[in-house]
Amino acid sequence: MRRVVSLVTVAALMAAMLALAGVAWAQSTSQPVDPPQQVAQLRQQFEGLSVEQIKAQGYVPEGPCVPSPSGVGAMGVHALNHELLQAQFPKGKMDPANPPALLLDENNEVMGVEWEAADVGQGQMEMFGQTIELQPGHPGVEEPHYMLHVYFKPGGKVLFGTNPDTAFDPEGVCPEMSAMATSSASATATASASSASALSETGGPISLTSLAALASMALLVGTGLLAFRVVRRG
Repeated sequence: MRRVVSLVTVAALMAAMLALAGVAWAQSTSQPVDPPQQVAQLRQQFEGLSVEQIKAQGYVPEGPCVPSPSGVGAMGVHALNHELLQAQFPKGKMDPANPPALLLDENNEVMGVEWEAADVGQGQMEMFGQTIELQPGHPGVEEPHYMLHVYFKPGGKVLFGTNPDTAFDPEGVCPEMSAMATSSASATATASASSASALSETGGPISLTSLAALASMALLVGTGLLAFRVVRRG
C-alpha cells in the first residue's frame, strides 16, 4: 500500500514541477507596458516614419532585416545615425533623448528605437527604469556590449528588450520570413489536400484530440497496471 501511495506522490510532485515551470516561463516573457513620458515622446517623434523621412534626420538603413535565431520574431532593419552612435557607443553611454538606431518593419516604417553601448566596465546599465544586461556580440560589433530595444506596440504601449531573451520583437516579421511562411502554407495546404484524399479511402483521419485521448487512456491503464503489480508484490 505504501508503494501505491509513493507512486501517487511522485505523480503529484511531477505535476507541481510542470506547473511551476510554466509559471516561471510566463514570468520571464517580456510584456508590453505603458511607457514613461520620455519614451512616449520618442514614439511620437519616430513611429511610422518612412525611409525618406528618417534620412532627413541623419538615419541610414543598413544591412538586411534581422530575424530572431529562434525563427519567431525579428528586430527589423537597422537605420543608423553614425554621428549619434560614435558619440555614445565608444564611451559606454546611452543618451535617452537620442537613439542612435531606428528599427524598420517589413513596410520600411519605424517600429522601434535602439541604443548600443560598449562594455567599458560600467556594469549593468539603467535607463527608463529598465535594467540593461550585457549581451553577446553580433556582426558589426563582435564583442559583448549593452543594448536596449524599444518596440512600439498597439494601445500606446511599448515592449522593452533588455537582454538576449527579449532583444527581438516576437511579432516582428522580415519580408523573407513572410515569403517563406507563404510558401510553407501553400505546401502544407497541398499536402493536406493530398492526405485528405488518401484518408477518405480508409475511413478518414484520427483527430489530434482523439490521439491525445488515446494517449491519456494508455497512460492511465499503464499506471493502473503498475500500481496493481506493486500492490500484489506488497
